[in-house]
Amino acid sequence: MWVTTRQGYECLLLTLLVAVGAGASQNKKEKSVNDAAAESLAQYTQRVRATATSNSALGSLWVPQGRFCNLPSDDKARNVNDSIIINVVEQTTAEGDTSVKSARTFTASSSISALGGLVKANNGLQNIFSPQSSQALNGAAQTSSDSSFSTSLAAQVVSVLANGYLVIEAVRHMDMNNQRQTLLVHGVVRPSDIAVDNSVYSYQIFNLEVQLIGKGVLSDGVRPPNKIVNAILKVVGF
Repeated sequence: MWVTTRQGYECLLLTLLVAVGAGASQNKKEKSVNDAAAESLAQYTQRVRATATSNSALGSLWVPQGRFCNLPSDDKARNVNDSIIINVVEQTTAEGDTSVKSARTFTASSSISALGGLVKANNGLQNIFSPQSSQALNGAAQTSSDSSFSTSLAAQVVSVLANGYLVIEAVRHMDMNNQRQTLLVHGVVRPSDIAVDNSVYSYQIFNLEVQLIGKGVLSDGVRPPNKIVNAILKVVGF
């Protein structure tokens, strides 16, 4: 009886320890998530504030980027740190069709008609050498590729060129289902191409650079193997 009671106390104590450990682990996990969120916010705030600012002449009363320097102006982006909407509409279509045909025929005949006298018609020397060859090639290939990408995101003016053109940059991070996607857009915009709603299409941006980078479970599944695995696959053959 004493042994059974002792075993029951031990099981109860073990259950309490597991419950306390699980609660502490959950609290630690929540604290880690909160700390990561706070650290991410601090880094983001620091990164946003570390942007280039225009330098005016020392002691000058005129500030080119001042609020009241151009009263009849609209809300279009024109200065550093101004925002602008980018409508990315990219579609690429490529098709290729190739056809190759070739043919070649070779025929030769050699025989001996007289060797110490006339050779009979049924003699094997009549057709001692008679090669024939024929070669033909009929090949066809067809390729087709179609890709499209469309999205809208806000960008920031990071620099203004000497001719007034705007250098813009847009960065978007999205975390979902253990997959992180980063969209980077860089380009140069002509101010006259900006629409009345302060937006511009991707085909109006020159020197356009668009990068969509993925990292996570999906990217790991489609990532090509490393050099060692490639070498093993070449040796094994599958």
